Amino acid sequence: MTRTTFFAVLVLTFIFVPQSRAQVIFPPVFGTGNGVYIDADGTLHQRQTDTANDLATQRLRAKALNQPPKAQDLTYISLPRLLAKVQSLTEQKKELPDDLRYLSGLTQIRYVFVYPEEHDLVIAGPSEAFDATVKTEPHGKVTGRPVLHLDDLVTALRNARAFGCSLDPHPDSLNRSNAVMKEFANATRGERMNALKEAVGAQQVRLFGVPADTRLAFVTIAADYKLKRLMLGLDPMPVPGVGSPVDNSRAAANRFWFEVNYAPLLVSPDGDAFELRGPRLLIKPGAFSTDTKGATDSTKAFAKNFTAKIPQLATVVPLFADLQNIADLSVVAALIQKDRLDRKAGVDLAWIRAEDNYKPTPVPTPRTAETLVNYTNGSIVAGGVTLDASNVVAADNREQDGKDALKPVKGRPSSDSWTHTKAGAK
Repeated sequence: MTRTTFFAVLVLTFIFVPQSRAQVIFPPVFGTGNGVYIDADGTLHQRQTDTANDLATQRLRAKALNQPPKAQDLTYISLPRLLAKVQSLTEQKKELPDDLRYLSGLTQIRYVFVYPEEHDLVIAGPSEAFDATVKTEPHGKVTGRPVLHLDDLVTALRNARAFGCSLDPHPDSLNRSNAVMKEFANATRGERMNALKEAVGAQQVRLFGVPADTRLAFVTIAADYKLKRLMLGLDPMPVPGVGSPVDNSRAAANRFWFEVNYAPLLVSPDGDAFELRGPRLLIKPGAFSTDTKGATDSTKAFAKNFTAKIPQLATVVPLFADLQNIADLSVVAALIQKDRLDRKAGVDLAWIRAEDNYKPTPVPTPRTAETLVNYTNGSIVAGGVTLDASNVVAADNREQDGKDALKPVKGRPSSDSWTHTKAGAK
């Protein structure tokens, strides 16, 4: 063997404003419908078997991928009335119903509307009936897409500027891998892979700026983990035309990371209506750092192809769709903060922002991530997620709605309800 072994060192960094920390207590096993699980030692793994429910949902996603988009229901949610309902049920120590916990089946946030005279602040987006059999991963019954979570909304509102985490490899990983390659040069492929995984060891998870026991934190880590599996060829790429990031012509250190990817916000002349547009996510390549300098031609091509396929990938990879949803929530929270939309609407969000008043359901976040290895000619690959919602809501990233495109869709629930669904919206 004349070249190095290709393996993925998972290095996550995604920057939001740090605000709080929390200790995580892990149950014996925590699993999700997204194909990953946390074992009793708090290590993130890929699940090897699919349940009947998983397979049925995969068929929904495949059907959605292969059919042209259809008109979907558009659901409007009044944030002050939603949160007032949450406050009332919480203070009565009653269980939240599923329609409240999963935001009436929203699968994306597309609009934000402000009503100063009615003291209302509304989010709106496509929605569908949902299956909440797996409480941490409810999905739409039409497309199989994950629906949004109240708990993620609350976490975003409490951490409106930013959050971050990293998965840190052992500092001696490269030396350890080189030593294994020399020692196991004449061994079988399987023996080399197992020796590499054992020698490099698991990556340590660090979180900052977001409570460690939140679903939002877990999904962001798990989405990056899924990206690495696809890049390494450990999972088949679910859509054609993406290619491989590996440059077989030489050994190189490469890194890929998620960032937000929105078109300029469409804003009404009065600043009371906003539309979130664009694919939500992209990936960028770099030479082992979150800097695009030094990226090889093959990694640039892979990043370009992957980014172009984000809509299709999110249709069939639920973790990527979930990450899109989290990006939407972070943008909404940043927009509310930057434009002071709560004050403009005369809405008080103090109760929900106080951490002692409402506690999201704890979701264990892994303390470590299983090292992923594969064998080919080439490179070391790392990655991560860098989400900065402040860029999306910046003043220079807005487009005035000169054609009144937002007027026909601007709407809100009736005065006695927190949600309203308009059937068959475009």
